[in-house]
Amino acid sequence: MKLMMKFFLIAAGLAAMSLVGCSDSAPNGPVASLGSLTIKKYVAVGNSLTAGYQSAGLYQSSQMYSYPMLISQQLTKAGATLGSFEQPYYSDPGTPDATGKASRYEIISLVGPVIGPKGLTAGQPTNLALARPYDNLGIPGIPLAGFMDETGTYQSPPLGRDAILRWTSVSSFPKSVYKQAIALQPDIMTFWLGANDVLGYATSGGVSPAAPTPTATFTALYTQALSSLKTSLPNVKIVVGNIPDVRAIPFFNTVGPAVAAKIGALGLQLYYQKAGESGVASGVTSLTEANPPLLTLTGMTYAAYLGQPTGLWYRANGIPYAAVKALGIDTTKPFGLHPQNPWPNALVLDATEQTSCANATAAFNATIASVASANGAAVVDFFSFFNDIARNGYAIAGETYTTAYISGALFSLDGVHPSSRGYGIVANQYIKAMNSAFGMTIPYVDVSQLPGIPAPLGKISSQDGLPILPADAFKDFQRMFGTTDLR
Repeated sequence: MKLMMKFFLIAAGLAAMSLVGCSDSAPNGPVASLGSLTIKKYVAVGNSLTAGYQSAGLYQSSQMYSYPMLISQQLTKAGATLGSFEQPYYSDPGTPDATGKASRYEIISLVGPVIGPKGLTAGQPTNLALARPYDNLGIPGIPLAGFMDETGTYQSPPLGRDAILRWTSVSSFPKSVYKQAIALQPDIMTFWLGANDVLGYATSGGVSPAAPTPTATFTALYTQALSSLKTSLPNVKIVVGNIPDVRAIPFFNTVGPAVAAKIGALGLQLYYQKAGESGVASGVTSLTEANPPLLTLTGMTYAAYLGQPTGLWYRANGIPYAAVKALGIDTTKPFGLHPQNPWPNALVLDATEQTSCANATAAFNATIASVASANGAAVVDFFSFFNDIARNGYAIAGETYTTAYISGALFSLDGVHPSSRGYGIVANQYIKAMNSAFGMTIPYVDVSQLPGIPAPLGKISSQDGLPILPADAFKDFQRMFGTTDLR
Protein backbone atom coordinates (compact mmCIF):
# COMPACT_ATOMS: atom_id res chain seq x y z
CA MET A 1 0.00 0.00 0.00
CA LYS A 2 2.84 2.42 0.82
CA LEU A 3 4.34 1.81 -2.60
CA MET A 4 1.04 2.55 -4.29
CA MET A 5 0.58 5.69 -2.18
CA LYS A 6 4.03 6.89 -3.15
CA PHE A 7 3.32 6.24 -6.81
CA PHE A 8 0.12 8.24 -6.79
CA LEU A 9 1.73 11.14 -4.94
CA ILE A 10 4.47 11.35 -7.57
CA ALA A 11 2.02 10.92 -10.45
CA ALA A 12 -0.29 13.61 -9.06
CA GLY A 13 2.62 16.03 -8.73
CA LEU A 14 3.84 15.43 -12.24
CA ALA A 15 0.34 15.79 -13.62
CA ALA A 16 -0.16 19.10 -11.84
CA MET A 17 3.11 20.43 -13.26
CA SER A 18 2.22 19.48 -16.82
CA LEU A 19 -1.35 20.76 -17.03
CA VAL A 20 -1.53 23.53 -19.60
CA GLY A 21 -4.65 22.32 -21.40
CA CYS A 22 -7.83 23.76 -22.82
CA SER A 23 -10.09 25.87 -20.65
CA ASP A 24 -13.58 27.19 -20.23
CA SER A 25 -14.78 30.31 -18.50
CA ALA A 26 -17.82 31.28 -16.51
CA PRO A 27 -20.81 32.66 -18.47
CA ASN A 28 -20.20 36.08 -19.97
CA GLY A 29 -20.10 37.82 -23.31
CA PRO A 30 -23.01 38.63 -25.67
CA VAL A 31 -26.55 39.08 -24.44
CA ALA A 32 -28.32 35.73 -24.10
CA SER A 33 -30.52 35.09 -27.11
CA LEU A 34 -32.12 32.32 -29.18
CA GLY A 35 -31.38 34.26 -32.36
CA SER A 36 -34.17 33.77 -34.86
CA LEU A 37 -35.47 30.59 -33.20
CA THR A 38 -38.49 30.00 -31.03
CA ILE A 39 -37.93 27.15 -28.58
CA LYS A 40 -40.79 25.78 -26.52
CA LYS A 41 -39.65 22.20 -26.08
CA TYR A 42 -36.25 20.56 -25.59
CA VAL A 43 -35.89 16.77 -25.53
CA ALA A 44 -32.77 14.74 -24.69
CA VAL A 45 -32.23 11.22 -26.00
CA GLY A 46 -29.40 9.04 -24.79
CA ASN A 47 -28.10 6.47 -22.33
CA SER A 48 -26.85 6.69 -18.74
CA LEU A 49 -24.72 9.73 -19.62
CA THR A 50 -27.89 11.57 -20.60
CA ALA A 51 -29.87 10.27 -17.63
CA GLY A 52 -27.46 11.90 -15.16
CA TYR A 53 -26.21 8.57 -13.83
CA GLN A 54 -23.37 8.98 -11.32
CA SER A 55 -21.33 6.67 -9.11
CA ALA A 56 -23.13 3.53 -10.32
CA GLY A 57 -26.63 4.82 -9.62
CA LEU A 58 -29.46 7.08 -10.70
CA TYR A 59 -30.59 9.30 -7.83
CA GLN A 60 -32.34 12.66 -7.63
CA SER A 61 -29.57 14.65 -5.98
CA SER A 62 -27.35 13.90 -8.99
CA GLN A 63 -30.07 13.88 -11.67
CA MET A 64 -30.64 17.54 -10.83
CA TYR A 65 -27.29 18.14 -12.54
CA SER A 66 -27.76 15.96 -15.61
CA TYR A 67 -26.48 17.81 -18.66
CA PRO A 68 -30.01 17.96 -20.20
CA MET A 69 -31.37 19.63 -17.06
CA LEU A 70 -28.48 22.11 -17.12
CA ILE A 71 -29.02 22.81 -20.83
CA SER A 72 -32.75 23.38 -20.22
CA GLN A 73 -31.92 25.98 -17.57
CA GLN A 74 -29.54 27.81 -19.89
CA LEU A 75 -32.04 27.70 -22.77
CA THR A 76 -34.58 29.32 -20.47
CA LYS A 77 -32.10 32.08 -19.65
CA ALA A 78 -31.76 32.68 -23.38
CA GLY A 79 -35.52 33.07 -23.83
CA ALA A 80 -36.87 29.55 -24.35
CA THR A 81 -40.35 28.96 -22.89
CA LEU A 82 -39.86 25.35 -21.86
CA GLY A 83 -42.04 25.29 -18.79
CA SER A 84 -41.02 22.41 -16.53
CA PHE A 85 -38.24 20.17 -17.89
CA GLU A 86 -39.28 16.74 -16.64
CA GLN A 87 -36.95 13.90 -15.71
CA PRO A 88 -37.67 10.40 -14.30
CA TYR A 89 -36.40 11.13 -10.81
CA TYR A 90 -35.42 8.37 -8.40
CA SER A 91 -35.39 9.40 -4.74
CA ASP A 92 -32.06 9.12 -2.92
CA PRO A 93 -30.15 6.88 -2.40
CA GLY A 94 -31.32 5.84 -5.86
CA THR A 95 -31.89 2.88 -8.12
CA PRO A 96 -31.79 -0.70 -6.81
CA ASP A 97 -29.28 -3.41 -7.55
CA ALA A 98 -30.31 -7.04 -8.08
CA THR A 99 -30.87 -7.47 -4.33
CA GLY A 100 -33.08 -4.41 -3.93
CA LYS A 101 -30.42 -2.35 -2.19
CA ALA A 102 -29.19 0.97 -3.58
CA SER A 103 -26.40 0.45 -6.11
CA ARG A 104 -24.91 3.92 -5.64
CA TYR A 105 -21.22 4.13 -4.61
CA GLU A 106 -20.44 6.19 -1.54
CA ILE A 107 -17.58 6.46 0.90
CA ILE A 108 -17.86 3.60 3.38
CA SER A 109 -14.69 4.24 5.35
CA LEU A 110 -11.88 6.78 5.33
CA VAL A 111 -9.49 3.97 6.20
CA GLY A 112 -8.36 2.70 2.83
CA PRO A 113 -10.44 4.57 1.75
CA VAL A 114 -13.25 2.07 1.08
CA ILE A 115 -15.82 2.94 -1.60
CA GLY A 116 -18.93 1.07 -2.66
CA PRO A 117 -22.65 0.55 -2.02
CA LYS A 118 -23.62 1.09 1.62
CA GLY A 119 -26.34 -1.56 1.65
CA LEU A 120 -29.09 1.06 1.95
CA THR A 121 -32.69 0.45 0.94
CA ALA A 122 -33.12 1.74 -2.60
CA GLY A 123 -35.14 4.82 -3.46
CA GLN A 124 -38.30 4.94 -5.55
CA PRO A 125 -39.46 6.75 -8.70
CA THR A 126 -41.00 10.05 -7.65
CA ASN A 127 -42.98 11.18 -10.70
CA LEU A 128 -44.29 8.09 -12.48
CA ALA A 129 -47.71 9.70 -12.83
CA LEU A 130 -46.55 12.49 -15.16
CA ALA A 131 -49.21 12.59 -17.86
CA ARG A 132 -46.77 12.84 -20.75
CA PRO A 133 -43.38 11.40 -21.69
CA TYR A 134 -40.33 12.74 -19.88
CA ASP A 135 -38.22 15.40 -21.58
CA ASN A 136 -35.08 13.51 -20.54
CA LEU A 137 -35.28 10.11 -22.23
CA GLY A 138 -31.83 8.91 -21.22
CA ILE A 139 -31.92 5.20 -20.36
CA PRO A 140 -28.96 3.62 -18.53
CA GLY A 141 -27.49 0.72 -20.46
CA ILE A 142 -29.33 1.35 -23.72
CA PRO A 143 -27.44 0.70 -26.97
CA LEU A 144 -28.24 2.40 -30.26
CA ALA A 145 -30.66 -0.44 -31.13
CA GLY A 146 -32.82 0.60 -28.18
CA PHE A 147 -33.89 3.88 -29.75
CA MET A 148 -36.47 2.43 -32.17
CA ASP A 149 -37.08 -0.79 -30.23
CA GLU A 150 -40.66 -1.50 -29.10
CA THR A 151 -40.06 -4.99 -27.67
CA GLY A 152 -38.03 -3.92 -24.63
CA THR A 153 -35.13 -6.13 -25.67
CA TYR A 154 -32.63 -3.26 -25.63
CA GLN A 155 -34.18 -0.98 -23.03
CA SER A 156 -32.34 -2.15 -19.91
CA PRO A 157 -35.41 -3.67 -18.21
CA PRO A 158 -36.93 -2.98 -15.82
CA LEU A 159 -35.36 0.47 -15.40
CA GLY A 160 -35.83 1.61 -19.00
CA ARG A 161 -39.25 0.14 -19.67
CA ASP A 162 -40.86 0.81 -16.31
CA ALA A 163 -39.13 3.80 -14.70
CA ILE A 164 -38.47 5.88 -17.83
CA LEU A 165 -40.71 4.74 -20.69
CA ARG A 166 -43.32 3.60 -18.11
CA TRP A 167 -44.73 0.55 -19.81
CA THR A 168 -46.30 -0.58 -16.55
CA SER A 169 -47.57 2.64 -14.99
CA VAL A 170 -48.74 4.41 -18.17
CA SER A 171 -49.44 1.64 -20.64
CA SER A 172 -51.03 4.03 -23.16
CA PHE A 173 -47.68 5.69 -23.90
CA PRO A 174 -45.73 4.70 -27.04
CA LYS A 175 -43.28 1.87 -26.33
CA SER A 176 -40.15 3.23 -27.99
CA VAL A 177 -37.82 6.09 -27.10
CA TYR A 178 -38.26 7.36 -30.65
CA LYS A 179 -42.07 7.56 -30.48
CA GLN A 180 -42.07 9.16 -27.04
CA ALA A 181 -39.57 11.76 -28.26
CA ILE A 182 -41.56 12.76 -31.32
CA ALA A 183 -44.80 12.81 -29.31
CA LEU A 184 -43.29 15.76 -27.40
CA GLN A 185 -42.76 17.71 -30.66
CA PRO A 186 -39.43 19.24 -29.63
CA ASP A 187 -37.96 22.32 -31.27
CA ILE A 188 -34.45 21.31 -30.24
CA MET A 189 -32.99 17.91 -29.33
CA THR A 190 -29.74 16.43 -28.10
CA PHE A 191 -29.02 12.88 -29.22
CA TRP A 192 -26.17 10.93 -27.62
CA LEU A 193 -26.40 7.22 -28.33
CA GLY A 194 -23.79 4.70 -29.48
CA ALA A 195 -21.30 4.74 -26.60
CA ASN A 196 -22.72 1.55 -25.11
CA ASP A 197 -22.17 -0.22 -28.44
CA VAL A 198 -18.49 -0.31 -27.56
CA LEU A 199 -18.47 0.48 -23.81
CA GLY A 200 -20.21 -2.73 -22.72
CA TYR A 201 -17.56 -4.76 -24.52
CA ALA A 202 -14.75 -2.65 -23.09
CA THR A 203 -15.85 -2.55 -19.44
CA SER A 204 -16.23 -6.34 -19.38
CA GLY A 205 -12.65 -6.74 -20.57
CA GLY A 206 -13.88 -7.84 -23.99
CA VAL A 207 -15.77 -10.80 -22.53
CA SER A 208 -19.51 -9.99 -22.55
CA PRO A 209 -20.47 -9.06 -25.21
CA ALA A 210 -17.71 -10.68 -27.19
CA ALA A 211 -17.38 -7.78 -29.66
CA PRO A 212 -18.61 -4.23 -30.24
CA THR A 213 -21.68 -3.75 -32.44
CA PRO A 214 -20.79 -4.50 -36.09
CA THR A 215 -20.13 -1.31 -38.05
CA ALA A 216 -22.71 -2.12 -40.74
CA THR A 217 -25.37 -2.62 -38.07
CA PHE A 218 -24.42 0.60 -36.32
CA THR A 219 -24.52 2.55 -39.58
CA ALA A 220 -27.95 1.20 -40.50
CA LEU A 221 -29.35 1.96 -37.04
CA TYR A 222 -27.88 5.46 -36.84
CA THR A 223 -29.11 6.32 -40.32
CA GLN A 224 -32.57 5.05 -39.44
CA ALA A 225 -32.63 7.01 -36.18
CA LEU A 226 -31.69 10.44 -37.53
CA SER A 227 -33.59 10.16 -40.82
CA SER A 228 -36.72 9.07 -38.93
CA LEU A 229 -36.42 12.02 -36.57
CA LYS A 230 -36.07 14.48 -39.44
CA THR A 231 -38.99 12.92 -41.30
CA SER A 232 -41.24 13.11 -38.25
CA LEU A 233 -39.86 16.46 -37.04
CA PRO A 234 -38.66 18.32 -40.14
CA ASN A 235 -37.99 21.58 -38.27
CA VAL A 236 -36.26 20.19 -35.19
CA LYS A 237 -32.72 21.33 -34.45
CA ILE A 238 -30.58 18.31 -33.50
CA VAL A 239 -27.19 18.23 -31.81
CA VAL A 240 -25.54 14.80 -31.58
CA GLY A 241 -22.58 13.71 -29.51
CA ASN A 242 -20.01 11.30 -30.89
CA ILE A 243 -18.35 8.51 -28.91
CA PRO A 244 -15.47 9.14 -26.51
CA ASP A 245 -12.35 7.00 -26.49
CA VAL A 246 -12.79 4.42 -23.71
CA ARG A 247 -9.05 4.60 -23.04
CA ALA A 248 -9.42 8.20 -21.86
CA ILE A 249 -11.64 7.50 -18.84
CA PRO A 250 -10.58 6.60 -15.27
CA PHE A 251 -12.13 3.15 -15.56
CA PHE A 252 -9.16 2.15 -17.72
CA ASN A 253 -6.28 4.29 -16.44
CA THR A 254 -6.39 3.95 -12.65
CA VAL A 255 -5.49 0.39 -11.62
CA GLY A 256 -2.68 -0.22 -14.13
CA PRO A 257 -0.25 2.42 -12.82
CA ALA A 258 -0.69 1.22 -9.22
CA VAL A 259 -0.07 -2.42 -10.16
CA ALA A 260 2.90 -1.37 -12.33
CA ALA A 261 4.47 0.39 -9.36
CA LYS A 262 3.98 -2.64 -7.13
CA ILE A 263 5.39 -5.27 -9.49
CA GLY A 264 8.16 -2.90 -10.58
CA ALA A 265 9.32 -2.51 -6.99
CA LEU A 266 9.45 -6.29 -6.71
CA GLY A 267 11.23 -6.73 -10.04
CA LEU A 268 8.38 -8.94 -11.31
CA GLN A 269 5.87 -9.00 -14.16
CA LEU A 270 2.11 -9.47 -14.36
CA TYR A 271 0.71 -12.60 -15.99
CA TYR A 272 -2.68 -11.96 -17.59
CA GLN A 273 -5.16 -13.80 -19.76
CA LYS A 274 -5.34 -12.50 -23.31
CA ALA A 275 -8.55 -12.26 -25.32
CA GLY A 276 -10.25 -15.65 -25.46
CA GLU A 277 -8.19 -17.21 -22.67
CA SER A 278 -9.87 -18.59 -19.55
CA GLY A 279 -7.15 -20.86 -18.16
CA VAL A 280 -3.37 -20.67 -18.09
CA ALA A 281 -2.26 -17.23 -19.28
CA SER A 282 0.03 -16.39 -22.17
CA GLY A 283 0.14 -12.63 -21.51
CA VAL A 284 3.09 -11.14 -19.64
CA THR A 285 3.59 -7.42 -18.99
CA SER A 286 5.43 -4.92 -16.83
CA LEU A 287 2.64 -2.40 -17.56
CA THR A 288 5.31 0.19 -18.33
CA GLU A 289 5.90 -0.61 -22.00
CA ALA A 290 4.38 1.45 -24.81
CA ASN A 291 0.64 0.79 -25.10
CA PRO A 292 0.40 -1.69 -22.22
CA PRO A 293 -2.69 -3.73 -21.40
CA LEU A 294 -5.31 -1.66 -19.58
CA LEU A 295 -6.55 -2.97 -16.23
CA THR A 296 -10.19 -2.14 -15.60
CA LEU A 297 -11.46 -0.41 -12.48
CA THR A 298 -13.27 -3.64 -11.61
CA GLY A 299 -9.80 -5.01 -10.87
CA MET A 300 -9.28 -2.49 -8.06
CA THR A 301 -10.66 -5.01 -5.57
CA TYR A 302 -8.19 -7.67 -6.61
CA ALA A 303 -5.09 -5.47 -6.87
CA ALA A 304 -4.76 -5.69 -3.08
CA TYR A 305 -4.37 -9.49 -3.39
CA LEU A 306 -1.62 -9.38 -5.99
CA GLY A 307 0.99 -12.04 -5.19
CA GLN A 308 -1.21 -13.88 -2.70
CA PRO A 309 -2.42 -17.48 -3.19
CA THR A 310 -6.09 -16.63 -3.73
CA GLY A 311 -9.07 -17.53 -5.90
CA LEU A 312 -11.14 -14.55 -4.75
CA TRP A 313 -12.11 -13.47 -8.26
CA TYR A 314 -13.52 -16.90 -9.09
CA ARG A 315 -15.47 -17.09 -5.83
CA ALA A 316 -16.83 -13.58 -6.26
CA ASN A 317 -18.13 -14.53 -9.70
CA GLY A 318 -19.67 -17.80 -8.57
CA ILE A 319 -17.30 -20.05 -10.51
CA PRO A 320 -17.06 -23.44 -8.72
CA TYR A 321 -13.66 -24.77 -7.65
CA ALA A 322 -14.04 -27.82 -9.89
CA ALA A 323 -14.56 -25.59 -12.92
CA VAL A 324 -11.58 -23.44 -11.96
CA LYS A 325 -9.37 -26.51 -11.60
CA ALA A 326 -10.59 -27.89 -14.93
CA LEU A 327 -9.36 -24.70 -16.60
CA GLY A 328 -5.84 -25.38 -15.35
CA ILE A 329 -5.98 -22.63 -12.74
CA ASP A 330 -4.10 -23.24 -9.50
CA THR A 331 -5.17 -20.74 -6.84
CA THR A 332 -2.33 -21.82 -4.55
CA LYS A 333 0.00 -19.94 -6.91
CA PRO A 334 0.59 -16.19 -6.33
CA PHE A 335 -2.28 -14.30 -7.93
CA GLY A 336 -1.26 -12.30 -10.99
CA LEU A 337 2.37 -13.36 -10.69
CA HIS A 338 2.07 -16.88 -12.07
CA PRO A 339 0.58 -18.07 -15.40
CA GLN A 340 -1.59 -20.63 -13.57
CA ASN A 341 -3.23 -17.97 -11.38
CA PRO A 342 -3.22 -14.99 -13.72
CA TRP A 343 -4.98 -11.64 -13.82
CA PRO A 344 -8.37 -12.60 -15.34
CA ASN A 345 -9.34 -11.74 -18.89
CA ALA A 346 -12.45 -9.89 -17.67
CA LEU A 347 -10.26 -7.42 -15.75
CA VAL A 348 -7.98 -6.43 -18.61
CA LEU A 349 -8.27 -4.85 -22.05
CA ASP A 350 -5.34 -6.27 -23.96
CA ALA A 351 -3.81 -4.99 -27.21
CA THR A 352 -6.22 -6.94 -29.42
CA GLU A 353 -9.24 -5.75 -27.46
CA GLN A 354 -8.01 -2.16 -27.44
CA THR A 355 -7.68 -2.31 -31.20
CA SER A 356 -11.25 -3.62 -31.47
CA CYS A 357 -12.48 -0.71 -29.36
CA ALA A 358 -10.45 1.85 -31.29
CA ASN A 359 -11.55 0.54 -34.69
CA ALA A 360 -15.20 0.39 -33.69
CA THR A 361 -15.14 3.88 -32.18
CA ALA A 362 -13.46 5.36 -35.25
CA ALA A 363 -15.96 3.69 -37.57
CA PHE A 364 -18.93 4.71 -35.42
CA ASN A 365 -17.76 8.32 -35.25
CA ALA A 366 -17.28 8.46 -39.00
CA THR A 367 -20.86 7.25 -39.36
CA ILE A 368 -22.11 9.84 -36.86
CA ALA A 369 -20.35 12.66 -38.72
CA SER A 370 -21.69 11.55 -42.10
CA VAL A 371 -25.27 10.87 -41.03
CA ALA A 372 -25.45 14.05 -38.97
CA SER A 373 -24.29 16.12 -41.93
CA ALA A 374 -26.86 14.49 -44.20
CA ASN A 375 -29.63 15.36 -41.75
CA GLY A 376 -28.53 18.88 -40.83
CA ALA A 377 -27.50 17.96 -37.29
CA ALA A 378 -24.62 19.56 -35.42
CA VAL A 379 -21.95 17.33 -33.86
CA VAL A 380 -20.08 17.61 -30.56
CA ASP A 381 -16.70 15.90 -30.87
CA PHE A 382 -16.49 14.30 -27.43
CA PHE A 383 -13.81 11.90 -28.71
CA SER A 384 -11.31 14.70 -29.24
CA PHE A 385 -12.55 16.70 -26.26
CA PHE A 386 -12.00 14.00 -23.62
CA ASN A 387 -8.73 12.86 -25.19
CA ASP A 388 -7.45 16.42 -24.91
CA ILE A 389 -8.47 16.54 -21.25
CA ALA A 390 -6.67 13.23 -20.68
CA ARG A 391 -3.49 14.76 -22.12
CA ASN A 392 -3.68 18.34 -20.87
CA GLY A 393 -6.41 18.83 -18.30
CA TYR A 394 -9.24 21.37 -18.48
CA ALA A 395 -9.10 24.66 -16.58
CA ILE A 396 -12.20 26.47 -15.31
CA ALA A 397 -12.28 29.35 -12.84
CA GLY A 398 -8.90 28.52 -11.40
CA GLU A 399 -9.50 24.76 -11.07
CA THR A 400 -8.06 22.16 -13.41
CA TYR A 401 -10.08 19.03 -14.13
CA THR A 402 -8.37 15.82 -15.23
CA THR A 403 -9.26 12.21 -15.97
CA ALA A 404 -7.60 11.00 -12.75
CA TYR A 405 -9.88 8.82 -10.64
CA ILE A 406 -11.66 10.94 -7.99
CA SER A 407 -8.93 13.58 -7.61
CA GLY A 408 -9.49 14.71 -11.21
CA ALA A 409 -13.04 15.82 -10.19
CA LEU A 410 -14.37 15.26 -13.71
CA PHE A 411 -15.70 11.73 -13.21
CA SER A 412 -17.85 10.17 -10.50
CA LEU A 413 -16.90 7.21 -8.32
CA ASP A 414 -17.65 4.57 -10.99
CA GLY A 415 -14.89 5.91 -13.25
CA VAL A 416 -17.14 6.03 -16.34
CA HIS A 417 -19.84 8.63 -15.71
CA PRO A 418 -19.13 12.32 -15.07
CA SER A 419 -19.51 14.05 -11.74
CA SER A 420 -22.01 16.91 -11.41
CA ARG A 421 -19.30 19.32 -12.51
CA GLY A 422 -18.36 16.93 -15.30
CA TYR A 423 -21.94 17.05 -16.54
CA GLY A 424 -21.74 20.84 -16.47
CA ILE A 425 -18.70 20.65 -18.72
CA VAL A 426 -20.58 18.29 -21.06
CA ALA A 427 -23.57 20.67 -21.11
CA ASN A 428 -21.30 23.53 -22.17
CA GLN A 429 -19.96 21.53 -25.10
CA TYR A 430 -23.52 21.05 -26.34
CA ILE A 431 -24.27 24.73 -25.78
CA LYS A 432 -21.20 25.75 -27.79
CA ALA A 433 -22.40 23.57 -30.66
CA MET A 434 -25.93 25.00 -30.48
CA ASN A 435 -24.63 28.55 -30.53
CA SER A 436 -22.32 27.89 -33.44
CA ALA A 437 -24.76 25.89 -35.57
CA PHE A 438 -28.00 27.74 -34.92
CA GLY A 439 -27.01 31.36 -34.38
CA MET A 440 -27.86 31.49 -30.68
CA THR A 441 -26.02 32.96 -27.69
CA ILE A 442 -27.04 30.60 -24.90
CA PRO A 443 -24.97 31.35 -21.78
CA TYR A 444 -22.66 28.67 -20.46
CA VAL A 445 -23.25 26.75 -17.27
CA ASP A 446 -21.19 28.14 -14.38
CA VAL A 447 -19.44 24.87 -13.54
CA SER A 448 -17.87 26.27 -10.38
CA GLN A 449 -21.33 26.53 -8.81
CA LEU A 450 -22.11 22.82 -9.22
CA PRO A 451 -21.39 20.24 -6.48
CA GLY A 452 -17.93 18.70 -6.46
CA ILE A 453 -16.85 15.21 -5.39
CA PRO A 454 -18.36 14.65 -1.91
CA ALA A 455 -16.13 15.63 0.98
CA PRO A 456 -14.01 14.35 2.55
CA LEU A 457 -13.26 11.82 -0.20
CA GLY A 458 -12.44 14.44 -2.80
CA LYS A 459 -9.88 15.97 -0.47
CA ILE A 460 -8.02 12.84 0.60
CA SER A 461 -8.09 10.62 -2.48
CA SER A 462 -5.10 12.15 -4.23
CA GLN A 463 -2.95 11.37 -1.20
CA ASP A 464 -4.14 7.94 -0.20
CA GLY A 465 -3.29 5.66 -3.10
CA LEU A 466 -5.71 3.20 -4.65
CA PRO A 467 -9.10 3.05 -2.89
CA ILE A 468 -10.63 -0.27 -1.90
CA LEU A 469 -13.90 -1.56 -3.35
CA PRO A 470 -15.78 -4.66 -2.17
CA ALA A 471 -15.51 -7.64 -4.53
CA ASP A 472 -19.16 -7.39 -5.58
CA ALA A 473 -19.25 -3.59 -5.92
CA PHE A 474 -19.38 -3.65 -9.73
CA LYS A 475 -21.98 -6.37 -10.18
CA ASP A 476 -24.89 -4.01 -10.74
CA PHE A 477 -22.76 -1.72 -12.88
CA GLN A 478 -22.01 -4.69 -15.14
CA ARG A 479 -25.67 -5.73 -15.11
CA MET A 480 -26.56 -2.34 -16.62
CA PHE A 481 -24.54 -3.28 -19.71
CA GLY A 482 -26.10 -6.75 -19.88
CA THR A 483 -22.92 -8.45 -18.63
CA THR A 484 -23.95 -11.71 -16.98
CA ASP A 485 -21.00 -14.08 -17.37
CA LEU A 486 -17.39 -12.96 -17.10
CA ARG A 487 -15.79 -16.35 -17.53
